Amino acid sequence: MVDFYGAAGIELLGEASIGNEITRAGARWSSPSSQDVSRAEKAKFHTEDARVSFRAARALLNKGQGEIAELTGLSRATVKSLESGEAWQGSHRTLLTFYECAGVEFLGWGDPVADRYFGIGVRWSPKSIGPECASYQAPP
Repeated sequence: MVDFYGAAGIELLGEASIGNEITRAGARWSSPSSQDVSRAEKAKFHTEDARVSFRAARALLNKGQGEIAELTGLSRATVKSLESGEAWQGSHRTLLTFYECAGVEFLGWGDPVADRYFGIGVRWSPKSIGPECASYQAPP
């Protein structure tokens, strides 16, 4: 499976040490090792239009669009649209905060010249949930 996903340009992530479980599991699109590589080198990698992948975050949580909609107070249609790349500021912030409070870390970096994003993906955050999440409530 690792070879299959690697050949498709996807890196499987995780941190392991002997005698411990794998932590910070996740996946992301492979990306150049530096922002300073040539345009030709960058062209070999998958890029995205958006900085975050809400679809990947939902998969990491193993939830359906309806469940995410219910937990966030957004409509299922809004969740679906945000996963497709629509950028509605208030709804985007709501969904981003929800996933971050659930322990999802968003990965990737932007190339301002190409206006594209490399290495987009998700993994479990190493951080404990902060105080802003302790009282997180979905909007009415």
